[in-house]
Amino acid sequence: MNLVTAFATEQGVSHKISDTPCQDSVLVKQEDGYLFLGLADGAGSAKHSDIGSRLILKFLAMHMQISFEYYKKNHKVSNKNLLGRIHLALVAIAKMKNVEIKDLSSTLQFIAVYYDEYIIVHIGDGVIGTLNNNDNLSVLSAPENGEYSHLTYFTSTLDSKRVRIYRGKIKDINGLILMSDGVEESLYNYQTKELAPVTGEIIKWLDYGNEKEVSSALDENLKNVFAVKSSDDLSIAILRKTTKDK
Repeated sequence: MNLVTAFATEQGVSHKISDTPCQDSVLVKQEDGYLFLGLADGAGSAKHSDIGSRLILKFLAMHMQISFEYYKKNHKVSNKNLLGRIHLALVAIAKMKNVEIKDLSSTLQFIAVYYDEYIIVHIGDGVIGTLNNNDNLSVLSAPENGEYSHLTYFTSTLDSKRVRIYRGKIKDINGLILMSDGVEESLYNYQTKELAPVTGEIIKWLDYGNEKEVSSALDENLKNVFAVKSSDDLSIAILRKTTKDK
């Protein structure tokens, strides 16, 4: 079994106009039976969310590698404890950068895989979709918004109920997609709470191209297709299970 990934981020039109950095970040780490694929969408209202989104993923890629067994076994307290670790990391980042924690806020989506098991975490909006072993597409984790549709929850929250954790065997999924709310606008139907069928086909691009080629194709689509529908920053990350080496 081989897990391959591809991803892309694109600065939103609104941020290009205002000369604001892209606030979305994606990170992949893969070594010694461990894989981390994460996406964080920086809060538009947070002054330094581009830094927060990038560094929280860097921290979590290391933390989940060290603590995978703990989060696999301790279901009842893992939400609270993971949020506590995220908070401590944000405190350290805020002190290092001389900013406030709220200025580092982002949503969070990631999958951590250790050999044959996975842990998936989601805070806030954006969508996580999966392909099962028959390549049927489903929404694993839908966007979570606040009182109003344009509001959501961030890594700076102190409410552990906002941390959604999913566990399972990697043999039970053939593919996965993480997307920020900018991409969500094009691929997710808010009425039916389903992903557009093309979403599954995007994951399957990794059947035909290597990671670099597919990442380039994702980048082109963010620029030329998804940016037409959303002025927000755009980010997408996909994972595919394959028996082939890319």
